[in-house]
Amino acid sequence: MVKKIFTLVPDWVNFESFWIEIRKRNRWLIQLRYLAVLLLLGFIGGAKLIQIYFPEIKMPFDKLIYFPPLILAYNFLFHFLWNKYPEISKKIKVHSLHFSLLQISVDFIFLMLIIYFTGGVESPFNTFFVFHLIIGSLILPGAVVNLLMTIVLLVSILGSILEFKGLIPHYQISGIIEHPLYNDERYLIVFFSTFAIVVYISIYLANSIAKVLYQREKALAVAYKELEEAERSKSRYVMTFVHDLKTPISAALTWVEIITNKSLGELPSHLEKPIERIQHRLRGALTLIDDILKVSQVKLTTTIEKTPTNLKEILDEVYQHHRILIVSKNLDYRIKSNVSEVILSTDRNLLKLALSNLVSNSIKYTEANGIIEITINDNINSIDIIVADNGIGIPKDELGKIFNEFYRSSIAKEKNIEGSGLGMALVKEIITKFGGKIEIQSPSYLAQEGRPGTEVKITLPK
Repeated sequence: MVKKIFTLVPDWVNFESFWIEIRKRNRWLIQLRYLAVLLLLGFIGGAKLIQIYFPEIKMPFDKLIYFPPLILAYNFLFHFLWNKYPEISKKIKVHSLHFSLLQISVDFIFLMLIIYFTGGVESPFNTFFVFHLIIGSLILPGAVVNLLMTIVLLVSILGSILEFKGLIPHYQISGIIEHPLYNDERYLIVFFSTFAIVVYISIYLANSIAKVLYQREKALAVAYKELEEAERSKSRYVMTFVHDLKTPISAALTWVEIITNKSLGELPSHLEKPIERIQHRLRGALTLIDDILKVSQVKLTTTIEKTPTNLKEILDEVYQHHRILIVSKNLDYRIKSNVSEVILSTDRNLLKLALSNLVSNSIKYTEANGIIEITINDNINSIDIIVADNGIGIPKDELGKIFNEFYRSSIAKEKNIEGSGLGMALVKEIITKFGGKIEIQSPSYLAQEGRPGTEVKITLPK
């Protein structure tokens, strides 16, 4: 029963995104501690300045001056442990909440010492307990925080009794209050009663809010997983259906090509154009089916097989694949890079598919004698790949829809340029799988009069 009450991991929070959030909050505690060191130094420095103008105000600077370096030292240790946590957790059976409990416990010890050396029940630092308890209640279960606070309260009461009896020395900021309060029984009773009520109510409220938020987050995480599974089920169904549809269309196209090749004899002249239109439509249908299959396949991909991949080699292969179209339209095709070689750890085939789709779009929507430029920027932690052209462009109010499946811009429709509307959706799906991001804008930096162009920027982690 005791183990159940004081468990660090309640059943209602044990889900993946909870642990990600707790790890973030552990780092947040470390960052706040750096700020606390600066504030404490500011307090000591400010008190020194005040003492120049008000010499009657005195405090134990010889004791307080040790706290900033000590807090900084153990915070450096916590920062180191936070960075090494993934390795440590594999060797020792600990999790992020153990680390949270350790940090908060050490903070309470140092805060009690600071309060003791700045007046105990008279110290202005007592209010920081409430602040720290609220932070603790947003991370740790209420029962654990209540236990910590009870220990702190009992130690504080014991310390005040020892000061009252004269068994330990009393340190105070003299010159602020006329009469010491640590030896006033009535004040001690009122102070600790009020303090206990405030902190326990604060713990209850903060923990209740945290519990509701975590439960909602868990519900969202479950709903998101169900949605993902539904999307995968839909993709599997679509793949099966479309694949079954592909077989008869491929067979029909084969027979039409046999007819157009005159393998079955001469074709009457009045049937040539209708047969050509049928052939064109069947090829378009197969292209659409292939695009749907590609999108569905990428959506069903749950793991990315990363291998060292030479980006320039992929771009050369993409160029060779589209070379005939590039030459036939007399396009100025360029590749620019700020480094001689770029090696990415990624899925080679998926990256090639994404880049091939972008280049294919630029070729399709750029008129003869246009420009297509691919720029590679090697950054510290990421790679930027920009595919720009001076083609027909995309209206600004349609840019937000361009990654939707089957969406085609109004300009493409007006110019009767054929396409499935799945290319950009496929590219975004792949880049998202890589943990990257994709941005699109029009006009591009290659824009000319009557040729606004489009610019797509992909950012990939190294």
